[in-house]
Amino acid sequence: MQFDLGACQVRLFRAPEADDRVGDKTAWQRAWQQVPPDFPLQQRYDWPMAGSGQHCMLLCLEHRELHDVAYVGLRLHRLRALPGAWYLQVPKLGVGLPHWALQATMSALRELAARWWRVARVRIELCLLNCPERLIEYEREARNQGYSVVAPLEYENTLVLPLPETSYGASAQFHRTVFKNTRKLERAGHVVRPIVSLHYAERLAVLYAETMSRTGARVEVPDMVAVIRSSAEQPERYRLLGLYRLGVENPESLMAFRWCGRAGRYAYDLLAASTRLVDESGQIPMMPAIMLSMFDWASESGATHFDFGGVVLDGDPRGAAVAGISRFKMQFGGTVSRVGNDLLLEPRTGWRVLDRARKLLR
Repeated sequence: MQFDLGACQVRLFRAPEADDRVGDKTAWQRAWQQVPPDFPLQQRYDWPMAGSGQHCMLLCLEHRELHDVAYVGLRLHRLRALPGAWYLQVPKLGVGLPHWALQATMSALRELAARWWRVARVRIELCLLNCPERLIEYEREARNQGYSVVAPLEYENTLVLPLPETSYGASAQFHRTVFKNTRKLERAGHVVRPIVSLHYAERLAVLYAETMSRTGARVEVPDMVAVIRSSAEQPERYRLLGLYRLGVENPESLMAFRWCGRAGRYAYDLLAASTRLVDESGQIPMMPAIMLSMFDWASESGATHFDFGGVVLDGDPRGAAVAGISRFKMQFGGTVSRVGNDLLLEPRTGWRVLDRARKLLR
């Protein structure tokens, strides 16, 4: 699909499904390859999984007067509560994108919603780290275009760490416990290595399901084959690291893993999971050793900051189940930054009326 918005040309590419024509798959691959490795495509783990059941799309915005191009990732969901309706989502939009591209994205999504009668809801998750003035400006622009400004669905605060140019492990000032546990793992012979073989997919899924069950969250295991493949084929964008017990590199010895990505100047956390490792002194945390290597990769690949993702602050009753994860992240320092509100557009009266009727009848 292609259309014009003033000085911008908008092109939309849809990720192919298994039964799509070869031409559709080729167009998607060509569009994806045009996105420069340093471009700040949003922080989501599902872009590499496009074509494996994920309804992903890529929006290409070209400003003719500025001779500039921007890319925005979208997802299309079915609304379970409204059979036949669709929900268009733009995750984590903002970090590194030029001013014109953010405004053009709002307009392009409004145009798409007008063309697709099934779209009942459009949601843009703003993510502008430490930019309160820009947030206010974009929220004002969104209201002018018919959007509502609502509280974020996912998290309100994230943890951002500055990355040094040299080895992170040599320059960072860690909490004493983090340093001690990392050294304990090394002395015991446990090693951190990249995961590149597809034979590890099943083990990654098992570790992820085990970890998520401990948080009480609903377990939806991602496509681990796509996770491994993305890291092997796009090492400048993605990194998958695992910790192996006693230096033995096979699926049964994999005790923990972490998958991170990079978009422009920011590296970011995507997926992580681990089992329990216990010695005579008790349980040994494994993630600090993996994070040391991950910070080094991010710095060497050109990132200047690492976005650790959502954290809950002390006293927040909503975060009791994940308070331990927040404490782990904050051991590494950094600054807590508010990510911004969400922008919501409900373009059709009919879908709104049906949704309200459904809620009244419940």
